[in-house]
Amino acid sequence: MLNERRFFLSLMPYLLLLVAGIVDSVGFLHLKNGVFASFMSGNSTHMGMMLSYHDYPRASIYIAILGIFIIGAMSGELIALSSRRFYRGVVMTSVSIVLLFATIMQYYVPFLVINFIICYAMGMQNIALRLTIEKAIPLTYATGYLVNIGRLLALAIVGKGDKKRLMQYLGLWGSLISGAVIGGIIMQTIPQYSLLLPLALTILIAITLLYIEHTHRSTPIDTEL
Repeated sequence: MLNERRFFLSLMPYLLLLVAGIVDSVGFLHLKNGVFASFMSGNSTHMGMMLSYHDYPRASIYIAILGIFIIGAMSGELIALSSRRFYRGVVMTSVSIVLLFATIMQYYVPFLVINFIICYAMGMQNIALRLTIEKAIPLTYATGYLVNIGRLLALAIVGKGDKKRLMQYLGLWGSLISGAVIGGIIMQTIPQYSLLLPLALTILIAITLLYIEHTHRSTPIDTEL
């Protein structure tokens, strides 16, 4: 069971990046104005541009998105601190509940509001990859993945590369891109059901995590992925 636990935890970054890519793509295409649900670097850049043009109404949207994302991460951390043993499963259960709420409310409120809701969920989801109380893996950090790919390729040229790490970063970046592609396809075919796939994935991840943590209680709470 310990090996199964480690295997699933090692898959989590790729699964969560897939979810984040789908949600980002769906949110961006619904709004058509450059707002992302999880890619905060892009939102920060857009906020700066809008401020430089004195377009304060649009800048306020990005400010709100950034603030909600931070609140989501804060909420996820509070859940993790209170849940302890099962924090990954409880965090992902909370993410699923928020996405379910967004799925229901998309028929009743403007999609900008839905983007705020799913942004909150994506901020919370980052905490599911917390390694220790001091350290977490940020999702959708594509720049960091690409920089590390470049570094590892350079090391490979001089005979010092780590092929396993290179493939890991390529896989992480690929998961995010794959999610964005899937989200785009969904928006072209069944936009009215665009949030059902990420919702199903987060529910599956939450159930698996809760089962694994319940059946192997003796392992440390925080372990390296």
